[in-house]
Amino acid sequence: MDGVDDAAVTAGPLVSEHASFTASTLVQLDQAKLLAKDTGYIGQVLGQRTEDGSSWGFWFELTGKDTVLDEETGEEVTRPAGKWHFGRRNNDGTWTSVVSDDIAAMDSEVRLTGVYNSLTGTISLYLGHNQNGADLSYAIKVGTADFAVGKGFTSSAWQHHLPARVMDVRLWAGAMAGSDQIDEMVGD
Repeated sequence: MDGVDDAAVTAGPLVSEHASFTASTLVQLDQAKLLAKDTGYIGQVLGQRTEDGSSWGFWFELTGKDTVLDEETGEEVTRPAGKWHFGRRNNDGTWTSVVSDDIAAMDSEVRLTGVYNSLTGTISLYLGHNQNGADLSYAIKVGTADFAVGKGFTSSAWQHHLPARVMDVRLWAGAMAGSDQIDEMVGD
């Protein structure tokens, strides 16, 4: 996806937000295209739309650009830096999300898994099979419209196009119990 207008959309909702669910995706960010974006840029990997925004989704937030030494050339290079989110980008620009502990890897595949547990009213984020951030109390908004990959709906418009390859999208009814079950079920 080019980060400008590429996306995939299907009629939704695909899961019932009244019950627990687990979502997982394999994504590879495009470092060169992200470097051209301004700090603060936000792109959605995938998510479920509501009337006024997002019910839930995976997001990437560009938090800055770092100058580092390229190990191959010995020269300084600038690289984008950012974090993953699982949750909702609210219509007012705030987040209700679990945020990754580490800076997002660029130009390599990353497995993101998000869990909504309706019994505890919480969401969790996993990178690979490792939990990132603490469980977050989450008041679900019921999805009413399209399920999208590569863009997000906020402020009454589609935007937040993400320059990335999305190689896999999986959804399950029910909340996975943690790292061991995610490792067994997802299998990367």
